[in-house]
Amino acid sequence: MYIIYVININIILMEIHIKRSMRKTIALQVKNSQLIVKAPFFVTKTYIMNFINKNKKWIESRLSQQVESLIDSNKIEEYKKQAREYIPKRVEEIANKYWCIYNKIKITSAKTRWGSCTSQKNLNFTFRLILTPPEIIDYVICHELSHLKEMNHSRHFWEEVSRMDREYKKHDKWLKENGSFFVY
Repeated sequence: MYIIYVININIILMEIHIKRSMRKTIALQVKNSQLIVKAPFFVTKTYIMNFINKNKKWIESRLSQQVESLIDSNKIEEYKKQAREYIPKRVEEIANKYWCIYNKIKITSAKTRWGSCTSQKNLNFTFRLILTPPEIIDYVICHELSHLKEMNHSRHFWEEVSRMDREYKKHDKWLKENGSFFVY
């Protein structure tokens, strides 16, 4: 379960973890950009969501503090490292499966593009992609690999994307609706 917050000019997609126990009250904790809700077994999810909404200001202030420290910390470097490790391996797996030949892969800090493909068959992906769900990463990879065969967004291009990702329309829609939440 996720909840979205706007902190200063940053939009944050926050994961909610509900931990149930024999406790009598609900407690909230913001940790690593996650909202941890400690709740009694008998409390419904609706009640928990209402409780979260009532405490929105407190959550936003805690999250704001974490976002500020995140921006000045090594967290961004950790994401870049994760992206450099995961994305090229995944590109290779998908490319091999669909007989796609590419030249080089580069992980960038782009804020406006998830990926790109050059006429030299070089593939570029923003490190921010690592913050999205795995099926979205795969969709962007399939999209860019499809450009190796069609360097445009023609009907043939989308047929190629569909061959690699049967649910590409759903994934593309998700990215259009949620993509801005991962840019900070």
